[in-house]
Amino acid sequence: MSLSRRNWLKASSLFTASLGLNRWNTAQAAVPQAPALTTNAFTKEHMVMPPGTAKLRARLLANENPLGIAPSAKKAIIDSASSGNRYAWSEFGPLKKLIADKEGVKPEHILMSPGSSDMLLAAAEHFAKGGGTILTCRPTYEDLLKKSTLFGATVKSLPLTKEYKFDLPAIQAAITPDVKLVYIVNPNNPTGTILSPAELETFCRAVAPKVPVFIDEAYIDFLTPADRPMLGKLVAEGLNIIQARTFSKIHGFAGLRLGYAIAQPAMLESMHQYIGAEHDVSITTLMAGTASYQDMAWQDHCRAENAKARDFTVKALTDMGYEVIPSYANFMLFPIRMKSKAFSEQMFAQGIGIQTRDIDGQPFCRVSIGTMEEMGMFVDSFKKVVG
Repeated sequence: MSLSRRNWLKASSLFTASLGLNRWNTAQAAVPQAPALTTNAFTKEHMVMPPGTAKLRARLLANENPLGIAPSAKKAIIDSASSGNRYAWSEFGPLKKLIADKEGVKPEHILMSPGSSDMLLAAAEHFAKGGGTILTCRPTYEDLLKKSTLFGATVKSLPLTKEYKFDLPAIQAAITPDVKLVYIVNPNNPTGTILSPAELETFCRAVAPKVPVFIDEAYIDFLTPADRPMLGKLVAEGLNIIQARTFSKIHGFAGLRLGYAIAQPAMLESMHQYIGAEHDVSITTLMAGTASYQDMAWQDHCRAENAKARDFTVKALTDMGYEVIPSYANFMLFPIRMKSKAFSEQMFAQGIGIQTRDIDGQPFCRVSIGTMEEMGMFVDSFKKVVG
């Protein structure tokens, strides 16, 4: 490298700070704000915490893992704390090898980062360069899309299907020469819906030779093996697919910050130009991530507890006459019968943090899945608010 590590980090951090797009801004955006956040023409999102709101009894607004990190990850942090004065270098090797072996790729197909937000930022800047169109369906996770417009791209969004899933045939039919990237979120956020592995593989095989396909798989670890697409084999075959993953969800690393992308080495090199990526991952987080990735018992436990609490909440809402969109993640979305802002304010007043949004004029609640106790609090408060 022509720059020293210190100067390189300084230059890159100053650059992202000047744009107001570093990952800390993303984290800060998760803090409830008084104004509504308009994300696109037909979706308005509200995260309202009125002044003087009591401390939350149930924090169900950020899709975090309420069970925390694995005991093995905690031990790894303690054991590696004395190395906290060092940068991580060769220590990435073991985790990359574990991921590569599981996904059917080579370690050079993997780029680590502090969460997947950095990968979304890098893709936004890379593919928006010089203009062009990002093609997707909405409502979905907006981070990459909003950043793409800041960097000069146009976002073309199609509606989800009537089952609230990405409409892959419609996306394929809408591809034009100016489309530079197709963006898919699976499982989708905020709907929690998924695409079948066969459907998604067929789509990628047809589209990726012509247009890169970016698949945000933040919630992929909540899926059972039968529901989980294994697209690494397509990357290994040379297709231009980018998979973004995070440890923030089932691994509970929302505050520790660890994620990765799986893609062609040349694509990862291009994306790395815009972010610190591996240079920004602490050695303690990396060691914790390596331990957590191998701790299948903890992941199975988190997956089972999430499903149990989710099923309980779905039944409670269904018994009250509400229709919940079938979710495969650690949150759920369902239409409500009162104004979004008023509903949100009253739930926060009860100490229950949730999100609301209006989709095509219909108010919806998106609630993260907490512990059984927290979901009991949610249901009780919901009954009080809606009468």
